[in-house]
Amino acid sequence: MREDRVVIVGAGVLGLFTALELVQDGRVEVHVLEAEHPGAGSSGRSVGMIETQYLTDADVEVRAFGRAVYSRLEHEHQLAFVHGGYLRLGHTDTDVAKFEESVRLQRAHGLNDAAILSAPDISERWPHLVTDDVSAALFGSWDGYVDGYEVSQLLSRLVRTAGGHVHPNTRLIGATQPATWRLETTNGMFEADIVVNAAGAWGGVVAEILGAPVALVPQLHGAMTVELPTEKAFTPFVMDYVPGSRSEGVYFRSERKDQLIAGLHTEEVTQNAVSPDVQLGAMDFETIERVASLLAERLHGVDDMRAGRSWTGIYPMSSDHKPIVGHHSENPTVVCALGAGGNGIQLSPAIGRMAADTVLGRSATFSPSVDWSQDRLTGASSNN
Repeated sequence: MREDRVVIVGAGVLGLFTALELVQDGRVEVHVLEAEHPGAGSSGRSVGMIETQYLTDADVEVRAFGRAVYSRLEHEHQLAFVHGGYLRLGHTDTDVAKFEESVRLQRAHGLNDAAILSAPDISERWPHLVTDDVSAALFGSWDGYVDGYEVSQLLSRLVRTAGGHVHPNTRLIGATQPATWRLETTNGMFEADIVVNAAGAWGGVVAEILGAPVALVPQLHGAMTVELPTEKAFTPFVMDYVPGSRSEGVYFRSERKDQLIAGLHTEEVTQNAVSPDVQLGAMDFETIERVASLLAERLHGVDDMRAGRSWTGIYPMSSDHKPIVGHHSENPTVVCALGAGGNGIQLSPAIGRMAADTVLGRSATFSPSVDWSQDRLTGASSNN
């Protein structure tokens, strides 16, 4: 019996987790096309957080799945994982109620390390944090971070070892579908029965080439190092943002005792779309100043801190801030694995599993509350 041929466009974490799921199943021939090299896009520029401190059952469910996958990569394949903890700050009674529900949801999914810390609890553990305006925080002690580029390289090796094919320097430039797909690239022609669009920031461009459009809003975000005047006690990953707050918040964590990694995060569309070919480099001065100002409000004794190097990457986002995964609504031979926004590293195992379930026609891994189908956006757009 002939194997179906699956071509995945994009060798970031979304495409590579999809590929790994498919080659481990063994029923399809898998080729991954990458315009540069694995992890060259947003995956390699991520701050790499893996955590489960979310507020709805669907959000906790997919992150609990991802946590288990990363645990296996850590223990079976020696993926470097820094378990520094994750502290989501809350400022209102509503935030605290959401945190209490999150702890309940996490326990329902088998995760028992989440806890709610009061402002005095936080000050006792990390006295250099300013908590005057903090009502409480949601803390996950297991949580931590990985290097997105290292994850991409590891996944690429695992895909190849399992019989898949990863093609660097192979940019998709044209596509036709007389019967099966014929994909023209800078490195020759590929044929496929199913094409997975996992092209990240370039997902919209690839979608147009395939004649299977998707609505993505690429957003430019960045991170920076902050050099501290004196050594500080270790700081967990602190996120001063609550999902759904319609704003952005500062985040930071220790890189060394005298250095932080910091930036601004949101899971909502707050900026105009940028071209996926936008020049990436240092953060603009205004954003660096805003990060520094918010850090000065959240940390004691950093008046003489100094901005170090900075870098930018792209959050490819959908209109409702959730991924787009599954059959394309107009062409079922195109499968989407897109739109993870600033959560690509932690959501990529679940996105890869859902995309593979779609390709293989398997029963859904996740509950119906995890609705990442493209079809939902038609209804969403008509209501806005």
